[in-house]
Amino acid sequence: MDNCVQTYNNSKDKTKRIASNTILLFLRIFILTVVNLFAVRVVLHRLGEIDYGIYHSVAGVVMTTGFLSGVLAFSIQRFLSFYLGKQDTQSLQKIFSISINIVAVLIVTIFVLLESVGLWFVNNQLTIPSESLSAVQWVYQFAILGVVFSLIQIPYMAAMFAHEDMDKYALVSTLECLLRLLAAYLVGVVVVNNLVFYSFCILIAAFIIMFLYVWIGHVNYSECQYTFVKDYKLYKEIFSFSGWALYGSVSNMGMIQGNTILLNVYFGPVMTTAFAISLQIYNAFNALCNSMVLAFRPPMIKAYAEGNLHFLQQLFSVSNKFLLYSLTAIAIPLIFEMPAILLLWLHYTSSNTILFARLMIIYLLFISMNNPISIVMHASGHIKQYNLPVETITLMCLPLTWLFFFLGFPAHFVFASMIGLCLLAHVVRLWCLNHYHKSFSILSYVSSLVLPSLVVISVGVLCTWMIHSFFSDDIWQLVAVSIFSPIIIITMAFCFGVSKQERTILLHFLKSFVKIS
Repeated sequence: MDNCVQTYNNSKDKTKRIASNTILLFLRIFILTVVNLFAVRVVLHRLGEIDYGIYHSVAGVVMTTGFLSGVLAFSIQRFLSFYLGKQDTQSLQKIFSISINIVAVLIVTIFVLLESVGLWFVNNQLTIPSESLSAVQWVYQFAILGVVFSLIQIPYMAAMFAHEDMDKYALVSTLECLLRLLAAYLVGVVVVNNLVFYSFCILIAAFIIMFLYVWIGHVNYSECQYTFVKDYKLYKEIFSFSGWALYGSVSNMGMIQGNTILLNVYFGPVMTTAFAISLQIYNAFNALCNSMVLAFRPPMIKAYAEGNLHFLQQLFSVSNKFLLYSLTAIAIPLIFEMPAILLLWLHYTSSNTILFARLMIIYLLFISMNNPISIVMHASGHIKQYNLPVETITLMCLPLTWLFFFLGFPAHFVFASMIGLCLLAHVVRLWCLNHYHKSFSILSYVSSLVLPSLVVISVGVLCTWMIHSFFSDDIWQLVAVSIFSPIIIITMAFCFGVSKQERTILLHFLKSFVKIS
């Protein structure tokens, strides 16, 4: 009886922790979304359409290596969360020290590659106006240093995630966003090339954020102290996990940064600008998705490490529905009102920008559903068996996009490869989860999530269309759809999209949410 009470109390404490982190991350994402979207408007007007496209093309070459930061941060956080669940303090310090060594090797490798192959690509393959060639060299070098700073902060940021200190993460990431906005406002104030000056300001912001992560890590987490480690078995585990996570991130990098470069090569800076604007929506939407996932990931990994599979299954089911319905309630109004939103946001719009933005949101809805599956598979350590078949499919996005463009298809076919391969890969993800976790049922997944969500989304689209059609004025359409569409979708989801047990869990979660706030 005492064990049951203790288990119940532990579950309540974990739920409250998730609710607390969710509040912080939602507050963070609200601030970041508003500031980021406003910053894009400022930068686009200060730099101009051509320079804005050039900046993202050049930065896109450097950011083809930036995915390494995400892979390493994710891998380190997974191991730290796992051993925190096991309360193994000795292994925690070993993992941190090993991650410092890995970062040092990565910095040297990336620097050499970018100063050789990357520099050649920028000078010989990108479509850049002749008058901007000298400025591009400065932008490129600043972007390289920015990647170096982002790599240095990785072990410290991973420790912050593993300890579920989302308050610190929210503060630092919000400051980073505000520094980028300040950089946008300073463009044109100093009498130098705007493109070069903006790139330099972004570099300074990156240095400040790196310093803060390092300082917070040393002050707050005992494992953030470097010691020389000879535990080759642990090295092998981390390298193996990181290697297969790296394989997965290469495909995602190809979808985003690779497609940015292909659009520049085949269609020039103007089309790249349309894609870059859709990427800002991608970043805002994806940041919201990641904020939701961040609240669930550490407790899911710890639940697996503790052997609490029942709690893990509950979190998996609730996180799937929480992600899907929350994002759908935002996505459907955005898709309907995209022309008005872009006009209010940027004072600029085009048919390509509207189409790209809408297709990007649809793509994001699909990829968001990968997260809970990936968390369970990565927690169990079956990353090779998972990433090899899944990411082999998504890796084909870049050559498929190139083939479309080579055959003369229009620019928006970039999303045909992105969305099509994403759907195919999701089917494989479900098969992997079913194969390595027998308690998971694909039939149950379809009946409890896919079919109800199709009903909720269909009703949501129909109701949103009716609201949109009722008003003739663009502003009234935007206001009415923004208010009533999310309410209808969330109400439908709560009544028909979740089971009775999940409704109870969500109510308990919401009560914790309200009490904390």
